Amino acid sequence: KEEKKEEKKEEKKEEAAPAPAPAAPKKDEGPPAGVDAKKWKAAVKEGGKKGVELAGCADMGGLEFFTTQIEAADGDLVLIQGAMDAANKEVDPKDEEAKGGSGLVGKMLLSSGSGQLGLVCYVPKEKGDKADASEWMKSVLASCGGGEFVEGDALTAKGLIKGDGETRFPLKDKDTCQAASVSWLKGKGLFPQADEEEDDWVCEDDTIEW
Repeated sequence: KEEKKEEKKEEKKEEAAPAPAPAAPKKDEGPPAGVDAKKWKAAVKEGGKKGVELAGCADMGGLEFFTTQIEAADGDLVLIQGAMDAANKEVDPKDEEAKGGSGLVGKMLLSSGSGQLGLVCYVPKEKGDKADASEWMKSVLASCGGGEFVEGDALTAKGLIKGDGETRFPLKDKDTCQAASVSWLKGKGLFPQADEEEDDWVCEDDTIEW
C-alpha cells in the first residue's frame, strides 16, 4: 500500500511540473577578441536593421535571396559576419526596436573599406536545394576579376578582394560584385526578370538588390 501511495505522489508531481519556458533569442555577446567595440556595435546595429528590411521585402515580394551592403563593417570580414548574424537572429519581442528576423532569407553582404572589399554569403539550410553559398561566392569573385575565397561550404562563404590603389578599388569592385551577384541569382531563377517585377512594392533601402 505504501508503495502505491508513493507512486501516486510521484505521478501527481510529474503532472504538476510546469512546462519549460521557451528559449529567449540570443543576445549579442559583444565583439570577438581584438575587435573594436564601437565598430562592432555599429556593424551589428546596421545588420539588425538590414535584417528587418530584408524580411519585410521578402514578405512583400515573395523573394528569397538578396544582395545588399553593410557600410559600417568597413570591409572587415569579422564585422560583416557580425552584421550577418545580427540580420539572421530571431526578433526579440522585448526590444523597443525590431532587429533581425531574416534567417530564412538568403543573402550576400558586401562592405568596402579603404583597402579591401569583404563579402559574406549565407544560404538558409531550408533553401540549400536552390543555391550553394560557395558556388555563389566563387562566381561573384571570378566576375569581379578574381579575389580570395577565404572559406565556405554549401550554406556560408566568405571572400576578400584587396585594393592596390592602381587597378583595384574597393568602392568600384563593390558595385561590380553587387551586379555579379544579381546576375548569378538570375541565372538560378532566384531573381525576377524585368517583365516579372512588381510595381506595387519597393524596398526602402536603395542598397538592396532584390
